[in-house]
Amino acid sequence: MALVVFASGYPLIRIALTELPPLTVGAIRFILASAFIIPVVIARYHDAAWKFSRRELPVLIGLSMAQIFVPNVLQNIGLEYTTASLASVLQSTTPIFTLILAFGLLREGVGWRQVGGAVIALSGIVMLSTGGNLGNLSGSQFLGNLLQIGVAASYGVSGIVGKALLRDHPPLVVVASTFVGGGIMLAICSISFERSSWPSGVSMTVLVVLLLLSLLYCLGLGFWYIVLQRTGVFRLYALLFLMPVLAVIISVVVLAESFTLLDVIFSGVTLLGVGITEFGKKV
Repeated sequence: MALVVFASGYPLIRIALTELPPLTVGAIRFILASAFIIPVVIARYHDAAWKFSRRELPVLIGLSMAQIFVPNVLQNIGLEYTTASLASVLQSTTPIFTLILAFGLLREGVGWRQVGGAVIALSGIVMLSTGGNLGNLSGSQFLGNLLQIGVAASYGVSGIVGKALLRDHPPLVVVASTFVGGGIMLAICSISFERSSWPSGVSMTVLVVLLLLSLLYCLGLGFWYIVLQRTGVFRLYALLFLMPVLAVIISVVVLAESFTLLDVIFSGVTLLGVGITEFGKKV
């Protein structure tokens, strides 16, 4: 259920972008998501769970930027230039960037299998982003693909930054807090830079899409933590590899996107590298 929800987000965002500018889509999505998730968190954990120390506030702001603000800015702008199918595959490379950052910043040990997997995945990223032709480096689709890689890198940063808060606060409290912080940041930027591009109205289809993006994301997140509690980390990572597959299927069916044989091959190389990296860890 959670994987279907997360995978459907890519085509839904592309539908919303047909009528609304990218930052506005992100702002509305997470303001609504905050409205859905905050009552649930308060009912379960009460007010005490929301008490962050002064030392934790900069970390929370940084996490809101790395987990919500930056990824949604890059993702939504990038989806105006590339397909939802390619975006889903490129964003699945987050573990590679987490590995690189953990090694560079935290000095965590990295095995040769993980290094080999990272090299394979990065090779797949280059081939997938350029369509196998380095002459496409200046194309608009390459720009869109590059922004999706930035999303994966930002999520990699959030995985490291989030560890500090998750030691003392429940995951849903941290998530809800980043929803609020990221939603406010997106709203400020939307008002500042996109107000002149706001339409006088939106269709019922886009309204439904925005509600689905917000509500289903919260539900998917809830199911995700249920699965996390009931299954091992190894099996959870195995399930993660189904998300880009589902996203490609949904995008091809709903948006009639093309996904060529080369896209399939390059995606396979990318996911193979991610798989080698992840399954090479000690669990």
